[in-house]
Amino acid sequence: MTQTGGGPFIDWVALTLAWRYLRTRKRRFAAFITWVSVIGLAMGVLVLTVVLSVMNGFDAELKERILGTVPHIVLPGKRMTDPGIAQLSALEGVVGGYDFFLGAGMVTKNGAVNPVTVYGIDPSSQDTLKQVAAHMRYGALEDLSGAGREIILGAPLAGHLALLPGDSVALIVSEPDGQGVKPRIQRFRLVGTFELGAELDYSLAVVDLADIAEQRLAAMGTLGVRLTLDNPLLAEGIARTLAQAHPSWEIRSWSESYGELFQAVRLEKALMFLILLMVVAVAAFNIVSGQMMIVADKRSDIAILRTMGASARTILQTFLLQGVVVSGIGIVVGLACGVIAALWITEIVAVMKTLFGFSLLEGTYFLEVPSRILTSDLWLIGLLSWGLCLFSAWLPAHRAAQLNPIDALHVG
Repeated sequence: MTQTGGGPFIDWVALTLAWRYLRTRKRRFAAFITWVSVIGLAMGVLVLTVVLSVMNGFDAELKERILGTVPHIVLPGKRMTDPGIAQLSALEGVVGGYDFFLGAGMVTKNGAVNPVTVYGIDPSSQDTLKQVAAHMRYGALEDLSGAGREIILGAPLAGHLALLPGDSVALIVSEPDGQGVKPRIQRFRLVGTFELGAELDYSLAVVDLADIAEQRLAAMGTLGVRLTLDNPLLAEGIARTLAQAHPSWEIRSWSESYGELFQAVRLEKALMFLILLMVVAVAAFNIVSGQMMIVADKRSDIAILRTMGASARTILQTFLLQGVVVSGIGIVVGLACGVIAALWITEIVAVMKTLFGFSLLEGTYFLEVPSRILTSDLWLIGLLSWGLCLFSAWLPAHRAAQLNPIDALHVG
């Protein structure tokens, strides 16, 4: 029966005792407190898993919808025919380069006015605006190369302006003159609409690059080369590489316009993770109360084991294993239920709408709740939760190991 401090990491006596104490039916109140804490731990892990998965889904959707449309890197003042520009398409991570116009203006029809960002593209270039091309509600990008001046707007914006396909819409831009700027009005015909499910549906107008040159609108914005990347998140690194290789070039990346948006999303995700981790921590530390009650109940058993030769290490491992197993059940159940809930989150939200009469997506661009489960997040949640539970289980286990058998037998 005697155990020494130099034995295996976990001895079989501690494992057997821990399993026996877990199965005991005595002191049901202590067991009730422990299992209620386990349920709380499972619920905390479940909520943390679902929230992180949903935030990952929203983040991925925003990146796909916005970064799939906005210019990843722009080289103002350059053209694809300039020396050294065409070779940029061969760089690692660069999908292609296109002549591009980026400007600001307003579209107006029937007394309604809306500010827009104007994109001038070559409709014949493949993959110029893949996301817009993939989400066309009416028409196609190739329709811009017609006989007249054509424009493509977001479907919500066209609805706001009461525009139908084929209607004429006025594009107002600011033209510099000797005394400042003056408005200049050009009329375009609506040949297509798109719907990305993002803010760009209300703020983007796409026209033919040839119309920009024909109407001498290039001075009202930026005419240059747009580089499309395989991974838009690498835009800053590629832009720095280009800046080092070509110090005289002006180089802009999408992060200048939308970097703060995605930084805010990352910050929100980090804050939500910390807040919900505190919920998990509270549930984990609640396990201490149940384990303390079990230790108090087993004082005489601990004293008898110590007098029979059991080491403090064996007692420590016994109650530590008991706490770890109990909390481990809560973590595993929470992760499993969290993954299931994240996979069915759209259906769960639909049921909530039926029961409570309101939708969580009301007022947003999303028709369903996006969810993206990352293995790295599951590992992070599991390890941090397990670490909190291990510390919580160590406190009563350490107290049991330091118990004086003489005092315990006297009290018993």
